[in-house]
Amino acid sequence: MRSGYQAKDTQPGATVLKLLAATVTMISFLSIGAFGQKPPTTPNQPWLPDHHTLERHSTAVPVHEAALDDAHVYSLGELIDIAESNSPATQAAWNRAKVTAATVGIAKSELYPTIIAIAAGRTYVNAQLYSMTWAVQDIGYFDTAVHLAYTLVDFGARRTEITAAQARLVATNLSFNNEHLVLIRQVSQSYFGLLEAKGLREAAEVSLNDAKTSEAAAQERRNNGLATVPEVLEAKAATARANYQLQSALGAEQVEIGDLATAITASPLKPLKVEALDQLRIPDKLDQSVQHAVEMAFTARPDLQADEAHVSAAHAEVKHATSAYYPSLTFEGSKGWLRAFGEQQGSPGFYAQAPVYDATLELKWTVFDGLLRENRIAEAKAEEKVATDEVHNRQDEITNQVWTSYSNAATALQQRQAATALLTAAQESYSAALESYKEGVRNFLDVLAAEDALAQARAIDVTARTQVLRTFTDLDFRTGDLLANHPKGNNP
Repeated sequence: MRSGYQAKDTQPGATVLKLLAATVTMISFLSIGAFGQKPPTTPNQPWLPDHHTLERHSTAVPVHEAALDDAHVYSLGELIDIAESNSPATQAAWNRAKVTAATVGIAKSELYPTIIAIAAGRTYVNAQLYSMTWAVQDIGYFDTAVHLAYTLVDFGARRTEITAAQARLVATNLSFNNEHLVLIRQVSQSYFGLLEAKGLREAAEVSLNDAKTSEAAAQERRNNGLATVPEVLEAKAATARANYQLQSALGAEQVEIGDLATAITASPLKPLKVEALDQLRIPDKLDQSVQHAVEMAFTARPDLQADEAHVSAAHAEVKHATSAYYPSLTFEGSKGWLRAFGEQQGSPGFYAQAPVYDATLELKWTVFDGLLRENRIAEAKAEEKVATDEVHNRQDEITNQVWTSYSNAATALQQRQAATALLTAAQESYSAALESYKEGVRNFLDVLAAEDALAQARAIDVTARTQVLRTFTDLDFRTGDLLANHPKGNNP
């Protein structure tokens, strides 16, 4: 606390120059990084950043991948567990839900009073004009107080905002569920894709063995003088063709392994073992009507439920905008203690303290605001109409999606039965053609035709079985039933 007024600097110009120099130096230092950022010099070549720029302005995020057991044979349920625990998409949706939950807390905070503890100190020297002279005063004070502010009545403005925030939270939580639903379907379809690729590879291996058997039979008949050289060459060509198909199947299987590893957030560079197609139960009938499937989708689809929650939020926003027409009654008050010391030039200083308080009760009613409230209500009603239209559009989409998935599932069941009959007939035909050729009553072209038909029948059978699994999973996805009734792993 100063005791009087004294001149501290007799060279104000020098002080100003010093302050100016310090300011320029600080600005130059802070602007080094900003001036170093420039766009590419030309649009026809990429920007080549230096190492220092990348190190300073980018953050290296470590690679995130799920850990797998190389020796374990994973079921679909276990892979879904791994995906749900590691998927960045579900993690992001979860964090979005947490953000929305925080907005609900923010809206609820308006129901409570605001209490602020204040401690402020100030000292200043000022000159007051008295008559024909200036009186220089040196004042210092310290103030402590508690300030309270509370809205007593607002005719539902806060409640409607809370209702809207809660509806938005419900929508976000449902969107989080939908991310899980999409993830489960993605993992399931990738899993079935790998099973199909494995099945086709195994079928190609069997077909290659058949081709080698046919080639051996042709070579044996040639050694016995019962077959011609062209027959042996045809057999070798068929073996080479079967080997080519096997190599293609092996490559396709590796691609499917990569797709499944990506779906579960694992690395395709590490071994991934899954169950065989023969170990899975293939559905043989649809246990519901298409009408029931559509009705289930309308009640279980989380994306539709989220859209309906958006309608509720929009309706609450209309009420909130309408509440602006009503007055609000607020109270503000504070109570504290003021201590001060003052001194006037030429007079002795003095010290004083006193309790202080103030209270304000305010009734506020906006009479005219340039049609602001009217336009906000019109905006809120339009948003409500948009949300309602989006629900109707979603319902139409769901109806078509369920109808298509149901038809695909029914078709897949019929194709599965036809594929089973085709495989049985092709196996019998090939066996009969090969035995007849060995006995000399059929030519080798008949064997090759039967062999090729059997290879196609094996591939069709594998595809038909996995297609049933795919279409049934897709139907459960479209109805929303997949979220609750997907294959379970270690997590319930």
